[in-house]
Amino acid sequence: MSTSGLMVVALTKVAQRGLSIQFQERQVHKTYTAVVDGPVAPEAGTIKLPFRLDPDNRPYQIYDELNGKMGETLYTVLEQTNDQTRILFTPITGRTHQLRLHSAHEKGLGFPIHGDSLYGTGQDGDQMLLHATSLEFNHPVNGERLSFHAKPPF
Repeated sequence: MSTSGLMVVALTKVAQRGLSIQFQERQVHKTYTAVVDGPVAPEAGTIKLPFRLDPDNRPYQIYDELNGKMGETLYTVLEQTNDQTRILFTPITGRTHQLRLHSAHEKGLGFPIHGDSLYGTGQDGDQMLLHATSLEFNHPVNGERLSFHAKPPF
């Protein structure tokens, strides 16, 4: 809900099924632009962290080496200014809060996404600087490859 940018919505059951299968089989390609509160190094890499829901603190997700499911994200630094870094994220898996956790956790980037009120220092109502920048998938009925792009407003 706090993320701006692109999303896909199916209008029929057939389309919903087709899109669900593509997400499940990792045929949908997505990128996100974010601003994190800190200087990120190295300039590119892969974050792999196992995490799961914290049932005592929903919807918070927690790092868990034993019972967590692996989340994987590629990242590239786009720009560094002052104490913030603009990043391009490419999620390989699509877990709840994956990018937010991968940013904030010390075993990830170690810096929360700016404005994140759950994993960072943002307050309720702050704009979280996380934007779905590109989305690519096959049309669920005719199979045509579709590609959409939306420039971040920040």
